[in-house]
Amino acid sequence: MDLEQRSINVDSLLPHYERYFGHSPTVIAAAPGRVNLIGEHTDYNNGFVLPMALEMINAVSVAPSPTGKHRWVGALGDSIIELSPEEASQTGDPFWSNYVRGVVCMLERRGVKVPAVDMLVDSNVPRGGGLSSSAAFEVSVCTALAALCGVDISPTERALIGQQTEHEFVNVPCGIMDQFISANGKKDHALMLDCKDLSYQYIPMTDPDVSVLVIDSAVKHSLADGGYAARRRNCEEACAVLGVESLREVSLNMLEANKTKLGDLCYRRARHVVGENLRVANFAKALEEGDWEAAGIAMRGSHASLRDDFEVSCAEVDTLVGLSYTIPSAESVYGARMAGGGFGGCIVALVKSDAVEQVAHEMLEGYREALGIETTYIVTRPGQGAHLLFQEQ
Repeated sequence: MDLEQRSINVDSLLPHYERYFGHSPTVIAAAPGRVNLIGEHTDYNNGFVLPMALEMINAVSVAPSPTGKHRWVGALGDSIIELSPEEASQTGDPFWSNYVRGVVCMLERRGVKVPAVDMLVDSNVPRGGGLSSSAAFEVSVCTALAALCGVDISPTERALIGQQTEHEFVNVPCGIMDQFISANGKKDHALMLDCKDLSYQYIPMTDPDVSVLVIDSAVKHSLADGGYAARRRNCEEACAVLGVESLREVSLNMLEANKTKLGDLCYRRARHVVGENLRVANFAKALEEGDWEAAGIAMRGSHASLRDDFEVSCAEVDTLVGLSYTIPSAESVYGARMAGGGFGGCIVALVKSDAVEQVAHEMLEGYREALGIETTYIVTRPGQGAHLLFQEQ
């Protein structure tokens, strides 16, 4: 069964919007979640990442509010929250509204006057599953408000606005990857991003014989709880010891030469980041050459490093990845790894297309037998980045 089967489109959104607000939206924008194929906890270390956009989206419908106040609501039965223009760019309750408040504030810092709006938010990106529902939220809000205000904001700038929102309004010191792929994703392509200078290249993923399988561990996490921030501090401490601006500048030889000076914890954290950058490069080369076996080796190495050196996996996620080696159809799995910031969430696997449904069912059955947990999966293709679904002419 799929992680989320509910479809979101203009026809599904309009009745909800009109029911809440009594008029129609003038703009509907969408931005996708993402799955990171490889390159975890490298983004805030100025390293390399290789995500792809999902086909699952966050959608934002907006129009000027006739009340002079902001009115925001979720599509699935939430109560409307009402804010003055002054309140809308400050943190407050409910918590989810801070994603919108932050975007409003960041736009206004850039000289964009955001009018009071009626906004309806809907999403089929699972929350807390490591698929960047928050980035999809921020980028879709920014895309919708920019269109409503008639201003041209580049996809990369929209990503930066989302990142600033996370930092200042949600208290998550995230890197740029999640927002960047949500804003810049391209259908049927993965994206290799250099987080140091935000240069990137699209890598085609059009081989019909290989599918991307995402399985939810059903362990929900919140990066705001502190584990993510602690890992980032560990990386900063390693940089201070090594005298570098970021771990991007560190080679394996340099790391090994300073192992004692770093101490065990910072050494292992840095070893993950340095090794992960190399694995991203190997994975990208493998994709370009259609060498799926090599791509799988890089993914499996990534998971082992995240589990042992960066310590952001968990027993449930490790069980799922372990099943990819042991199920009857294991020979159809090229590689699997945890995806996202860690502490739960999903795993991502590259699987032979003709066996992907069988692999998914065997892994779900094995997971249920091992831990008693019922869970879900998706088989996905690379989706499109942020775009408008509707704009009144």
